[in-house]
Amino acid sequence: MKDKCIEWWCEEPETLLALEVIVIILSLIGCAWNVITILAICFSSLRFKIYCVFIGSLSLAGFLYCCLILPLEAVTFHRQYHSVPPLFCNAVGGIRYTLVGVIVIHLGIIALYRYLNVVHLAQYQKLSKTKPLIITIAIGWLLPLVFTMPASFQVWGGFKYVPAILACTFDRDIEQSNRIVTVSLGFVVPCIFIIFCYVGIGVKAYGSSKRAKNTSLMNALRLSAMMLCIFAAYFIGTFPYFVVNIYDRSFSKPVHHIWTTFLGWTLYCMNPIVYTVMDFKFRRAYKQLFLCKCEKNPRRGSSFNCTNPLKRVPSGTNTNPVKNVHPDTLSTLPIKSLHSSTSSYSARKVPSDTSTNPVRWLPSGATTYE
Repeated sequence: MKDKCIEWWCEEPETLLALEVIVIILSLIGCAWNVITILAICFSSLRFKIYCVFIGSLSLAGFLYCCLILPLEAVTFHRQYHSVPPLFCNAVGGIRYTLVGVIVIHLGIIALYRYLNVVHLAQYQKLSKTKPLIITIAIGWLLPLVFTMPASFQVWGGFKYVPAILACTFDRDIEQSNRIVTVSLGFVVPCIFIIFCYVGIGVKAYGSSKRAKNTSLMNALRLSAMMLCIFAAYFIGTFPYFVVNIYDRSFSKPVHHIWTTFLGWTLYCMNPIVYTVMDFKFRRAYKQLFLCKCEKNPRRGSSFNCTNPLKRVPSGTNTNPVKNVHPDTLSTLPIKSLHSSTSSYSARKVPSDTSTNPVRWLPSGATTYE
């Protein structure tokens, strides 16, 4: 079999060994960091923040990709397969492109929520409720299956093993409408939509900065900047692969297909680094997780420093003030006294005709942000 090998890697065993090692390292790092991110969110008050819920779902998709797809790629590089069973290739190709679709759709959902949080707060509050949130996450996971399942069962399109790149990809020998639709709706349209959302956020930030500085707006923009960096990492990692697959449909330059694929794999390990660098709340959550000091029953909006439940409360102190609930953090904050002469927090009487649900009190014409 060795003398019949006609692929470029037949004479490059050292290159394949290096690729195999890199894939294993990426798989281990990606699995570990994505699991750590999920645990840090679950065992801290981050789980009560809308953007952290999406990050947790995004990390789950990255974890599955690093644990399912990358080990199979490492085995392929090690065994140097010239062919694989079509059923196996259809399954691997379907899982691979489904998870990629889940990731890009989650990035689009995150961009949409950041845009609504900064530009259209009323709509953001409606979509931040439990039922719309669950439906949104379900759409992020199920929508890619609409395009990958028919290809996996060879009903509409299909996948094929390409020995030149040692991977299963879309079959170029059959009808191509599935591949075109999948690439268009799974990459081009989401990227355009995400760019539109962050441009809208930038325009809003520019207009607000010319009027007055708003701490809540600055916090919202800080979170938006972190999400923009996550998208930028994804775009940088996938755009070269997208371009190579358009201009080299015959795989005449397999090396370019391989290095662009590796660049895409790397981004699945980079997201936790972005969280750590750009968000102090994630740094704190990681630290508490590593020190095994996670909150056993974190309260909404609680800090990581647990208070002593036996600590005496001064006489006359109101222990149940009216709460101010933010739809994104789901945290409770006491409403500040209306008297400008004091900086303490006090309860404010609620009119009898108002709703019993805690609401945000705003001066006329004011706007709130996360």
